Amino acid sequence: MSSGTLLSPSTFSESSKTGSSRSAASGTEKDREEDLTKDNAASPIDLECHIQAERITKILDEAVYKTKLAICLPKLVQEYDTLSSILSAHHMDDLIFIFEQYDNPLFSTSLLNMAAMEDIKAGDLSMKNRLNPELGHLLYIMNSYPALRPKVEEMIQEMEEEGPSDKEGYKISGISGLGYLRTLQQFRELMIRQLHTTAAEELATKINTRKLEASNEKLIAKIKEYTATLKEENDRFEETMALKTDIIKKLEYELMVLNHDASIKLKKKILDSDRQMVLASRAHAVKSEMLKEEEIETRESYETLLRQHLIEEKNQRARRFKVETQLMSWLQKYDVEMGDKQVELDEFTEKYDDEVQQCEKLEEELAEQDKQYIPLMAEREAEYQQEMVEKMNKFLMEHAARVIQNAWREVLANRAEKKRLKKLQKKMQAAAAAAEKKGGKK
Repeated sequence: MSSGTLLSPSTFSESSKTGSSRSAASGTEKDREEDLTKDNAASPIDLECHIQAERITKILDEAVYKTKLAICLPKLVQEYDTLSSILSAHHMDDLIFIFEQYDNPLFSTSLLNMAAMEDIKAGDLSMKNRLNPELGHLLYIMNSYPALRPKVEEMIQEMEEEGPSDKEGYKISGISGLGYLRTLQQFRELMIRQLHTTAAEELATKINTRKLEASNEKLIAKIKEYTATLKEENDRFEETMALKTDIIKKLEYELMVLNHDASIKLKKKILDSDRQMVLASRAHAVKSEMLKEEEIETRESYETLLRQHLIEEKNQRARRFKVETQLMSWLQKYDVEMGDKQVELDEFTEKYDDEVQQCEKLEEELAEQDKQYIPLMAEREAEYQQEMVEKMNKFLMEHAARVIQNAWREVLANRAEKKRLKKLQKKMQAAAAAAEKKGGKK
């Protein structure tokens, strides 16, 4: 298969080392790719690196497509019309033969395992006993037809839109097929990115990572400090809430006792009123019976004693006067009671107005406090910003001072080195002159 195009470890390491020393502009710009086949385009090492990168990319692309084909295999074997229109007759016969072996594991070559044979005889037709090495030949046949690629891409897109489910979440080594495919695609992208990344870029990334780690450690320390402060405040808040909870429980208990006493008193009042209503109803019944008897007697007397009607009429008028007097007394009593109730209503109204005025005064006081509190907080924020700006300026000045000191040290070191070289040159010249004098004397 495509594994023959892989690089040896030595070749890959050499090409990666030399390729990483190139500039980032020659390897990352896709818009203007250079023709590496020309003599003046790149060196042989760069050309070899480009070729090896293309080979690795091709291998990864083939692995991604084969993974997609393996994921779509359960659906593709159901598309008989599609396969028969694309595959040749000979390959279709091979596929049908493999399908029959898969459906009838008794004819599968996996029966070389005697344990699997015993399981199949016992009626166990699970996936472990249905493995067929010829499924690889099936994938090889389907991979040899590029016309199947659009169908496979369409099935993968449909699976991603529908999402994994119990029936469509195909498993590969315990991992979801689509998840494995996404992981492999991410690995391909990372591999391509790594092939086009130079050593300078990797070094810059590492330096940035270390800086971020250092800043992260400082931030973690601050987070721990703030967490401790928040924990202390939370503990104090919980203690306060516990005290308030105890007070609320006590008040709830007192309220329950008062409600109990009020309910008992209310029940007593209800019983007393019921008793009075029963007595009044009985008296009314007796009185109504008496009035009925009087009505009968009056009718009999009216019929028999018409001449005595004036006397009886005077008696009735007197009784009517008595009833009206009683009614007037009741009306006066009602007016008195309603006057008392009106006085109580006026008192409650005055209390309500007083409480409303107190609430308005409290709201005005709160508004005045806000007028003082908000400027104070703004002033505090401005002071904090000023302090941070001063710290930043101080840090920049110290950093600039360190840079200048380092540069001056390098200048002093260069001067000292030049002086030392001049002294050494003078000594060598003096030694050469002395040697020439000695030679001339001889």
